[in-house]
Amino acid sequence: MFAGVFRSPVQPAELARACAKEMDRRKKLGVGKVYAPTMYSVLLSVKDGDALGGFAETLGGELATYLVSYARERDYVLTTRPVVRFLVDDELKLGRFVVIGELLSPEEIAAELGEPDDSFHDPDDHVHPIPAEGVAAPAAPASGVVSQPTAVVPVVFDIEDDEPVSAAPAIPTITVPGTGHDVALTGERMVVGRLKSCDICLGDHNASREHAALEREGMGWAIVDLGSTNGTLVNGSRIDRVRLRDGDIITIGISELIYHEPRG
Repeated sequence: MFAGVFRSPVQPAELARACAKEMDRRKKLGVGKVYAPTMYSVLLSVKDGDALGGFAETLGGELATYLVSYARERDYVLTTRPVVRFLVDDELKLGRFVVIGELLSPEEIAAELGEPDDSFHDPDDHVHPIPAEGVAAPAAPASGVVSQPTAVVPVVFDIEDDEPVSAAPAIPTITVPGTGHDVALTGERMVVGRLKSCDICLGDHNASREHAALEREGMGWAIVDLGSTNGTLVNGSRIDRVRLRDGDIITIGISELIYHEPRG
């Protein structure tokens, strides 16, 4: 049904797969239990956000239901029903999207989705709400963020930034071939390789099991080769470790990944 009405390069099935991968990637090991993220922020391009329009609520509900089933199949523990929210990022291109999963308590989700305060608006951010049900949203300042009040319900479809309303900077991303979306770089270290346990898993037989690692370096990121068989290249040059710059092309096996720094 959604494929017929959601006229966008980004299709609901891709969003479902991306949310499931983010659940696997962000799960936390407890004492005898594995806890799954409970909040999922889906960042879309402006055109994809327009195409989603009034279907945000219905699609968000379907995604939340899918995530409950996915967690149950893998014996993951959900501390509350998953919350799915959609955001528009002015800097994402048509067909690109980012999914960010967070393990939050019901109280933290309530605080995250609380009533907005205009004093927290950040003029340097570039994420803003999708107008609901085809109603035009208030005009936002250039590259500005506009918060929108929401009710605290099991599934929330309003558009906010992926951080609390204090509006943190945008997140660097990596374009990964074959996934249909960009991967957000979070934490201090993300391993890239062929193993399913890697933070970024490549279906590339020319990649080593644990091929390289992306490591936070100051305000940016570096890539480190982990003694791979075929080596790691950045912009065609073999490296051991190098600080990444916006637009750098990372070659692992026959896969090309593109690093994107946040703008704004």
